[in-house]
Amino acid sequence: MDQRKACVIGAGIVGVCSALWLQREGFDVTVVDAGPIGEGASFGNAGNISPGSVVPHLIPELWKELPGWMLDAQGPLTVRPAHVLKALPWLLAAARASRRERVLEVSRAMLALHGNALQAYETLTHGTQAARLIERCGQLYVSEHPTAAHGSALVQMLRSSAGVRSEALDWMEVRELEPSLAPIFRSGLLLPDNARTRDPHALVKALAGEATRNGATFVRGKVTGFDRSAGQVRAVLIEGRPQPVENVVIAAGAASGQLSAWLGTRVPLAAERGYHITISDAGVAPRIPVMHCDARFVASPMDVGLRLAGTAEFAALDAAPNWRRTQVLENQARRMFPGVRVEKVSRWMGSRPSLPDGLPVLGRAPGCRNAWFAFGNSHFGMTAGPTMGRLVAELLAGRQTSIDVAPYAAERFAR
Repeated sequence: MDQRKACVIGAGIVGVCSALWLQREGFDVTVVDAGPIGEGASFGNAGNISPGSVVPHLIPELWKELPGWMLDAQGPLTVRPAHVLKALPWLLAAARASRRERVLEVSRAMLALHGNALQAYETLTHGTQAARLIERCGQLYVSEHPTAAHGSALVQMLRSSAGVRSEALDWMEVRELEPSLAPIFRSGLLLPDNARTRDPHALVKALAGEATRNGATFVRGKVTGFDRSAGQVRAVLIEGRPQPVENVVIAAGAASGQLSAWLGTRVPLAAERGYHITISDAGVAPRIPVMHCDARFVASPMDVGLRLAGTAEFAALDAAPNWRRTQVLENQARRMFPGVRVEKVSRWMGSRPSLPDGLPVLGRAPGCRNAWFAFGNSHFGMTAGPTMGRLVAELLAGRQTSIDVAPYAAERFAR
């Protein structure tokens, strides 16, 4: 019998993890991406691998903060004036999804997707060069306000219900745990079971290298459409040229909205822009990733330097970067780490694939027997990647999935 074949569109963390898991199910895999391997959102994130990520970004109490954030040039969220009308439906849908009852549902789905991230990574990376890039180290949340880092009553309940271990810290305990920080933080929260990757780009490339050694083919080219008939994708158009396929997986990050629309399914996927700066030879760095709860960014020690990553900007997918957003991060670095040197700074912008309820789309494409969706992980792609890839492989193999995938179905937006 001929080996089953799968074409994965997208060479970020979800795409390469899908390729590896599909190979374990006996598939011959081709991965297609318009850019180099791992140079989308997977390149520039903060590197957090967070089994404890069970709190949606948009919960009821955050909405009262949004107007102040958007009016503050140093704030963590902005919407380009030219993009306000286009972003408004997404923001209204996010507001509806932030109702308490929906937040509880989303939190349970986040736990199912994130809770076993480290075990999934261990399975994929055992005996490979990628294994050294993952480190169990914990993560620290800090705030300049007393008890604020501990989270609201709702946040604490979500973590407790999910069994997430945490340790509330006062200002003195924050100083003892992370002496590199300025003495401005009045509260902290340690999540000891979280982890990090020492270099997210290197991790994606290492996983892709393993897939290549196992026989995967990586193709550089932009997908420009699909040839469909009788409820099936017959070919993927790469730069206009048809490439026949047996199965196709859309895992293309922020570009996935257009691809899914070509297959007849429209989802409210936003290109939520994030920025980072990476400081080489900073002279100071935390031992573990630190989340600044007030300003909504993460400071992470990496092999390539001290990275500050975060903020959210809504703009057109092809709009030019607003590099003033990186100046906000540089200002925060100076405030957060006394004596930091910022002479050697690289700056980056990328688009997170974000959906209004904070959950990804995962499952069969409606109306297509051989097409599958695996995208929309927002801020959690590095955490969810290996589990998403395993679920993709289980779905294509026709096996019972290791978790219930119904909460992630694209059809939820039609409802």
